[in-house]
Amino acid sequence: MGQAPEPFRAVGLYCDAPAEARASADGANWTSWMAGHSHQAGDGTLLWFETPQRYLEVSRPCQVLFVEPGPSPKRPSPVRRADDGLAVVSRQDWGCTPASCPAAAPPSYTNVTHLAVHHSAGANEASDWAAVVRSIWILHVRGNGWNDIGYNYLIDPDGVLYEGRAGGDGVLGAHFSGVNTGTMGVCLLGTFSNQAVTPKALATLQALLTAKARRWGLDAGGRSPHAASGLELNVISGHRDAGLSPRATSTTECPGNGLYAVLPQLRRQVHAALAGECAVQVGRPYRCASASGDEVEFRLLVPPGCPVEVSGAPAWIISVTGDDVLRLRVEANAAAARRNGVLRVNGQTLTVVQGASNEGPLACAETVASAAGFDDRPVVPGGLMSVLGSGLSDAVTVNGRAVSVLYASDSQINAVLPPATPIGSARVVVGNGPERLFSVTEVVPGILGVVYEGSRLQVWLTGLRPGAVLTANLGTVESVQASMPGVWVADIALADEPAQHLVVTGAGVASLPFPIQ
Repeated sequence: MGQAPEPFRAVGLYCDAPAEARASADGANWTSWMAGHSHQAGDGTLLWFETPQRYLEVSRPCQVLFVEPGPSPKRPSPVRRADDGLAVVSRQDWGCTPASCPAAAPPSYTNVTHLAVHHSAGANEASDWAAVVRSIWILHVRGNGWNDIGYNYLIDPDGVLYEGRAGGDGVLGAHFSGVNTGTMGVCLLGTFSNQAVTPKALATLQALLTAKARRWGLDAGGRSPHAASGLELNVISGHRDAGLSPRATSTTECPGNGLYAVLPQLRRQVHAALAGECAVQVGRPYRCASASGDEVEFRLLVPPGCPVEVSGAPAWIISVTGDDVLRLRVEANAAAARRNGVLRVNGQTLTVVQGASNEGPLACAETVASAAGFDDRPVVPGGLMSVLGSGLSDAVTVNGRAVSVLYASDSQINAVLPPATPIGSARVVVGNGPERLFSVTEVVPGILGVVYEGSRLQVWLTGLRPGAVLTANLGTVESVQASMPGVWVADIALADEPAQHLVVTGAGVASLPFPIQ
């Protein structure tokens, strides 16, 4: 136990391993223990205590920064900006004036290609969120030694948007594990490792990402190369996605399971908002072609009466558009290297990989999905994954290691994702095909099947981890047990008036609705 020289409402912890801390105003009455969630090596984690404290106890030796953000002069009011329509609390209004937040160096700028989503790994409740934002500034500048707060924007649980790092659009932040160039970072205040984000915060996040994707002409629903990390990342990525890069300074669980698992839905919503009434949906935006030339088809979902506009195709790809099919004629490749063709259809990015002249047809992994529902949310270590594509074989590796294949055909592979697979971006390769990146997270419940037993349900699930705590909309989950590799069985006692669909929720993430007969 240590006594601070002055009262504090937050602390920054710098620990070599996970730690917990609690605080007291009088040395007798203590707060509950709070876990520190470090973002990356060398960075502090902020613990918020709401009321002034004088004593601190930490579960292991750590360096401590005592933080008192000072009083907020008034409740900050967002001001709607003319250039992007966003209502934003300025730095001055959340208490970061040139006098209180002196600039250590002039801002640097970057050409933004990717939008990175974070959580603060701090308090989920506070009476003064502006004070929390000031505390993060103190942590980043006085604790971490950075020039300014690391994020470009921050969002509180009430959906209020705060201006972050000074300098305006394109200013280079410090938030993406050392591969920050090309990114804009937005942080949702709170910890979402085991709970969902508030609807108000998600609505503001969607509005911000839509405005910035429009500002930089980004395909919010697609992927593109990120030069700093050397990875092909989702344009809207989570902080943890940087960890696959050998250039990254560390790995992290940020932005938490409850936020990371909803990023696919967020990408669809932002893409639709940008494209308007004529947004085109493409389930599998990747295809492969042989070196001898090929005809490739993309199935499109086009709203009635909408045109299909194709742009950016390289000279060796010729497009022929049908009502709901985009047909591409791919010319022969005489070179000894593969080539990638990238084009856009109504703003959505599509990719064609063509084999080299000295190799046969490619095993084309077009997408990786959960084996329950084949939806585009992340898959889970130890859970069932499905690889969908063409010309597939049972030779499958994830991050360079072979996986256990349960079923293989020309168009689908079912396999168990190795339990030790790190969360974040992962690479899958099938046979001689090109690598595809997909997302891995801690818990995404997926319902494989349901059996009635009187007033009870037995539910077969994937996408869980040992010890996962589940809830269900139809009743009470009384037990969850492992059944076979990648599969769990939950026993649910039904309520008196069950709904028409079963939804199971774990770690802040809900399953897709499963119809109940």
